[in-house]
Amino acid sequence: MKRAAGVVLSLFLLAASSAHARALRTQADDAPAVEPAPGQLAPSARPSDDIGTGVFYALPGDAAVASFRAHAQNIGVIAPQSFSLDAHGLLRGTLPAGLAAIARQQGVVIMPLVINAGFSRWGAERLLRSPSARDQAIGALVDQARALEVAGWQIDFEGMHSIDRAAFSRFVADAAAALHRHGKLLSVAVAARTDDDPSSDNFRTFSGVYDYTALAHSADFLSIMAYPESDARHPGPLASYPWVEQVVQHVLQEAPGDKISLGLPTYQSDWMERRTRVSVRERIRGKIRHVYHFVYRLLHHNGPVTVAPDDLQWDPVLKASYRITGSGHSLHITWVEDQRSFDAKLHLVAQYHLRGYSVWRIGLESPGIWNQLPAAARNLTPVPPPVISAPALALPALDVTDQP
Repeated sequence: MKRAAGVVLSLFLLAASSAHARALRTQADDAPAVEPAPGQLAPSARPSDDIGTGVFYALPGDAAVASFRAHAQNIGVIAPQSFSLDAHGLLRGTLPAGLAAIARQQGVVIMPLVINAGFSRWGAERLLRSPSARDQAIGALVDQARALEVAGWQIDFEGMHSIDRAAFSRFVADAAAALHRHGKLLSVAVAARTDDDPSSDNFRTFSGVYDYTALAHSADFLSIMAYPESDARHPGPLASYPWVEQVVQHVLQEAPGDKISLGLPTYQSDWMERRTRVSVRERIRGKIRHVYHFVYRLLHHNGPVTVAPDDLQWDPVLKASYRITGSGHSLHITWVEDQRSFDAKLHLVAQYHLRGYSVWRIGLESPGIWNQLPAAARNLTPVPPPVISAPALALPALDVTDQP
């Protein structure tokens, strides 16, 4: 029975991509035409190189520095994830010296990310619901943006519940107003969704906190994290073309395209089975005892692109590259965001007249993606700040886990 279950799981892995493709194709065929928001242009064919400003996220490390140094001419904005705000509004972190030096030498705009510390839901709730903590946070963001001479910030608060939707929108509005008064910018990273169903788990526990309309009104732009599409219950590509297009069409019903930067992944995701020992309680000879069984579980891991282009196959419906190795319990499926899949989604940026694209993250990418990118458009020059600059604050260092 255990062997049969394992075979079923292996077949499920193999069938996942084709079933996923059929479902997306059916949704696309059945979906009604999307009406653009007021003032928003309908999709059209623009030149493929009209892709706006490219924001590249980074974590401190040698891989990010090396890639940034080699490709700075293709990067409009570098956004290191190296700052956080805690429940009390305390700003922690430092600007990575290596990335900052290259950016200033090459004229690349710097816009650091600031996360809710540890991506803690509790910490974000405390911050958003406390007037004193919000004032502390906004004051620190303004002071440090001026002291570090960066263009501004991108707020990357994640893991929040939809009940904090209004509080988060208010915090972004207040922070944007304060930063704008000092000639600084504010952008927001937001989770992707294809509908606004308030009863869905995704909306209630992850994506519903982001009010696209309100946030786009206050912030300079939104980076829509159109990834990951798949999870342990729905294995498949990181960001298939049909799903990403649905994300774009949905967000354009709530916010104008010139405020939208399409978030794109540049890593690979590996799906496999692992034999795992589990403990269960069973009644044996009238007594409850712990008994161990071995079962096969579906696991996945994200990491830098390591699969060679010649080893990849192409799904023309999902517009995604993949590799399948092994069989049975040794089946291993890798979905890769390579040059072809990256280029396919860049066309959506031009087709839907979006502001640009935001890439997670530099140092993980397939080298081929740089062939698709023209010289960077760097049109985020902020309003000149006041002549008198604020002194730098002594901020505690932020520990950042190096993960996709």
